[in-house]
Amino acid sequence: TKIMPHNFVELLEAQKKILRDEPFELFPDFLQGGELDVSGYDDGNGRLKCRAVIAEKNEKTILIKEIPYTTTTQSLIDSIEKAAKSGKIKIQSIDDYTAEEVEIEIRLTRGIYASETIKALYAFTDCEVPISPNLTVIRDNRPANISVSEVLEYNTRKIVRDLETELTIELDRLKEKLHAHLLEQIFIEERLYKKIEECTTYELIFTSIEEALVPFREKLVRDVSKEDIERLLEIRIRRISRYDINKKQKDIKEVEKKIRKVEKDLKDMIDYTISYIDGLLDKYGHLYPRQTVLKTFDEVEVRKVALSNLTVGYSHDGFLGHQVHADTDFSFPSSEYDKILIIFNNGLYKVINVPDKVFVGHDVCWVGKYEEKLVYNVIYKNGEQNLSFMKRFTTPKFILDKEYHLFPEHKNSVIQFLAIGEEGRVRVYYRPSKRARSNYEDFELQSFLVKGALALGKRVSTRVVRRVGVLADKKTEDDQEEEGPKPLPLFPDSKK
Repeated sequence: TKIMPHNFVELLEAQKKILRDEPFELFPDFLQGGELDVSGYDDGNGRLKCRAVIAEKNEKTILIKEIPYTTTTQSLIDSIEKAAKSGKIKIQSIDDYTAEEVEIEIRLTRGIYASETIKALYAFTDCEVPISPNLTVIRDNRPANISVSEVLEYNTRKIVRDLETELTIELDRLKEKLHAHLLEQIFIEERLYKKIEECTTYELIFTSIEEALVPFREKLVRDVSKEDIERLLEIRIRRISRYDINKKQKDIKEVEKKIRKVEKDLKDMIDYTISYIDGLLDKYGHLYPRQTVLKTFDEVEVRKVALSNLTVGYSHDGFLGHQVHADTDFSFPSSEYDKILIIFNNGLYKVINVPDKVFVGHDVCWVGKYEEKLVYNVIYKNGEQNLSFMKRFTTPKFILDKEYHLFPEHKNSVIQFLAIGEEGRVRVYYRPSKRARSNYEDFELQSFLVKGALALGKRVSTRVVRRVGVLADKKTEDDQEEEGPKPLPLFPDSKK
């Protein structure tokens, strides 16, 4: 069972709404404050996200003013230091100035700024903690999973019953008090004590008083008991001589007034319970303001805020990973949360997690970080037809580590050109032919439609394509012809 603490005032206000049959909502409140996303609370059986209150003192300094529920300043600092050691965040120092109020100061290293680091703190440290409440109780001798609303409704009904019991006890007490006042009034004002002056035995005294009270039964609350008579006999002569008729009458009226009030409350327990709750709110409500701020958090995507603290390399030996040492042209920055897309010369592609070191072979055409909504431009040779096709597609969907094909499998099928970008120009060189006016042709990439990754593409020509190169915009066709096709890097810049 994991039951969240709630605000005292809000609980009482909710109980008033229950008594009035009005709808209500309840959300947790934590003494240490913080921010809370209750969008998935599900009345005590869902999921919460609790965050620290973080302020940007300046672009290089962050202040933590309140910490999440379930954490302490020390555990929070430990989680930040752990994230820093693993390279998930970069900090220069962290100092705890907490006294009466929480104050944790984080200074950032050169080149790192507060606005970026705050998101990373929520993603990689205990500055944001998920909480899964579980409200399980024993009901009818069995475990039962119930909601916060059900618990409060049960407790509200119990308060009504308890208050009714208290009022019933108070009514009995007041009636007994009234009965005693009336007995004493009759005994003294009617001078019944005179009747025992000549009685010689206790039994005779007792009988005389009992018989003397019979005519006054209707004025009394109940029948006269032996204990009542014994109390009357204990009244001292001095008290009788100083008896104040007016004061006694005033006392009786006061008790009767209280009895009428209690009887009225018993007839309308709902109003009485609400008044009782209002009394608690007036007396204690100001002591319990809400501490935790309710907010809806924007989801922090770990991959987007992760630092690119790894360098993934592809070696001449065919190994790929962040533990592979490779030349700059054969490496790229990455984070541990990125996915890697590998496209092979034969059209096979797959997406993998960032590996430590894995053998992928020597037939890699392109490898880089998997990024959504990129446009891939591919010219490939269909081995069966010995013709080339141009296809453009956006970043394909995938199942991790599963192999896919960009075009039909054939031992002679191969990628002849691959580039990333919305626009560009390429020069396609054909196998020389004596009857052809030209042995090359230029194409604008954007003139081809963007389709799915499984589309066959559009045929480039009925002629056999020998090679494909990028056509530089600022160079003449003659210059390009002299230089030949521009070679493509293994890791083309996906942002261009």
